[in-house]
Amino acid sequence: MLKPSKCIKSLKHQDDKCSSKFTVLCWNSAKLTLNGPYKELLKTLIEDERIDFLLLQEVKKSLAEELDISDYSYVLSPNIQTRKHIFGVLSAFKISCEDELSLLTKKRELAYATHKVTLITKHNMSKNTQMMIVNLHAINFVKNSDFYNELNSIKAVIRLHKGPIIVAGDFNTWNVKRVNYLKEFTHDLSLIEVGFSDDKHVKKVFSNSLDYIFYRELKLTDSKVIDTKKISDHNPIIASFELITTPTI
Repeated sequence: MLKPSKCIKSLKHQDDKCSSKFTVLCWNSAKLTLNGPYKELLKTLIEDERIDFLLLQEVKKSLAEELDISDYSYVLSPNIQTRKHIFGVLSAFKISCEDELSLLTKKRELAYATHKVTLITKHNMSKNTQMMIVNLHAINFVKNSDFYNELNSIKAVIRLHKGPIIVAGDFNTWNVKRVNYLKEFTHDLSLIEVGFSDDKHVKKVFSNSLDYIFYRELKLTDSKVIDTKKISDHNPIIASFELITTPTI
């Protein structure tokens, strides 16, 4: 494996702002983004659910070809690169992206000696508000203390933002200590967890959920999990939001 290159991005909507109502899809794609059935299902979900933000983890992209992702702008932040492919987290949207920041974990996963990566993007919304989107794939095969330290490094960056935030991804919270560390992380950032009535379809290990969407300074209007019939070992989670408006006096 090679050292990952910098972010790969295609920004085609720099004159557009996010509307006050929008929908987010979060999905660990398990490196299936070049797979035909996966691509067809994702296209269907985008159309049926009217997705405004795609937050994907474990994306696989050919270095020789453009990413096939409908008419979205995107930023792909890599954590692994081979001679033919690049892998990482991808945030896609049809609005402007004012800033992006990639945070590679300081620790490497023992089994593969690879980093994990978090991608932070910022987007202009209506009413002169800027929203932060955090697309996170948490480190897995390390000690719980290392997991905790990596979350704290991410928190230190997020807490500087004033305004709406969405934090979503695969948190690899497969044991109770990690779940508790995540609760501390979200509490310190005043984040609210998106709940799902069909929770049984959320990816779990030892009865602990791995995939989450959290939010702040937004109103949650809908949420769902899509059972993908085992196309991936994770299922997409979807949440719709509305920007909270402050009444004028």
